[in-house]
Amino acid sequence: MDEFIKQVIMNQAGKIDILLVLKSIVEVVVFIILMKFVNKALHLFFDKIISRISDSETRKHYHTLRQLGIYLIDAIIVLFFATNILENFGINMKPILATAGVLGVAVGFGGKKIVEDLFTGLSIILTGQLRVGDYVTVNNSTGTVEKITLTMIVIRTFNGDVHYLRNGQIDTVINQTKNFSFPVFNFQVAYKSDVTHVMRVLKELGKELRENPVYSKFVLSDIEVLGLNEFQNSAIVILCRIKTTPQEQWIIKRKFNQMVKERFEQEGIEIPFPQLVVTNAENQTEKEL
Repeated sequence: MDEFIKQVIMNQAGKIDILLVLKSIVEVVVFIILMKFVNKALHLFFDKIISRISDSETRKHYHTLRQLGIYLIDAIIVLFFATNILENFGINMKPILATAGVLGVAVGFGGKKIVEDLFTGLSIILTGQLRVGDYVTVNNSTGTVEKITLTMIVIRTFNGDVHYLRNGQIDTVINQTKNFSFPVFNFQVAYKSDVTHVMRVLKELGKELRENPVYSKFVLSDIEVLGLNEFQNSAIVILCRIKTTPQEQWIIKRKFNQMVKERFEQEGIEIPFPQLVVTNAENQTEKEL
């Protein structure tokens, strides 16, 4: 049995064209070098463009275009070299490519989902609805966009989960980091509080935050104190918001909450806990629980 296997291997080895194998190896090496070179060149090209752009929104768009360009060029290079290497071994690619074209038309009619994914992906990228790095809610998935292709979007949630969404399935897109953001505050204070005084304190804190050398670069305008927004069981609610640069609304919200807590304690402004007033009908006395 072993002799038979050796004989078969020797017979097949005798049919192999060593020069053809060497040529194919060289082509594979050239293919790898070319792909790395093109990818590096594209990265340098886009890095040079992005370095001259001060607007963060435009930078995100170019990051997304770079990713798409590398994806498409890699696909073209792979197709080109794969075709050449197969033709080296006598495999005529013309009938295969013609068949692939026919199959592509058939898939175009029958594979409606693929066509939807491609057109939707192209629309998303060209219109800039989503960019790599945006914090978004797509359908029921919320997180940071890690990757965008012509067929899918990859979103990583806050706890690290990765969601893969087909472009054709996207119905609703909420981009929380487009151009600017608004952290919204609903500050609860006791009913006995002087609303005018509370609003004045909030405006002063907003001014302090905007003049803070660490946080001023994230704040785009003065705080908007919109007034008494709601009556609750144990508190009244003062509504305000701050306009910030994209993706910095959370750091501003945490810092401003801290400032408000400390200042309210200094000013004696009470942030109430839930209370329930019980009235005794006979004695007409009230107790606070």
